[in-house]
Amino acid sequence: MGAGLRMRALKFLAVVGMTLVFVLEIGLPHDCAALWAQLPPPNPLTAPRPLPSAPAALAAPVLPQGVPSLAVVSPPATPTPTPSARVFNCSCFGPASPTHWMGRVTAPGYFGARQAAVGACLSFNQTREPPPAVVPTGPPSLATSAVAGVVANQAAVASALSAGQQLPGSVTFFTPQQLSACSKCTCD
Repeated sequence: MGAGLRMRALKFLAVVGMTLVFVLEIGLPHDCAALWAQLPPPNPLTAPRPLPSAPAALAAPVLPQGVPSLAVVSPPATPTPTPSARVFNCSCFGPASPTHWMGRVTAPGYFGARQAAVGACLSFNQTREPPPAVVPTGPPSLATSAVAGVVANQAAVASALSAGQQLPGSVTFFTPQQLSACSKCTCD
């Protein structure tokens, strides 16, 4: 029991001693810490070094008299290349679908040709003849008569547009199938 008490006392004294060292280190002014350094004493026989001399004075600037001024010469104009329209062979298709349009477009560059090909594909698919309607073999239902009316209406609109007539109040729109069919166009 005496050895355990002695060990606790030694641990307590070690903690108190370390705390005291930290408090003194933090609490003392730092200029006292310079006293602890071991520097050699200064040599009394050496003289202090002289300060460097001032820089030499610059000469006054001379105004150029009789020297002609330089004329401003514009740089030669560099000719900008004018993009000439080229003919591109293009084809348009959709994801997992066959080619829906193939033809030639005229454009100044590759990306312009792709845009023109998309427009040509959409207009081709809008004005082309619709596929023939499937005639059901059975009693006519309300859905089949509505589909036949829509197909007949599209045929009338297509014939009017091909004749160059603009239908009053008509808006050009594309179905998702038409947009999907012309979503990918490649040109060479």
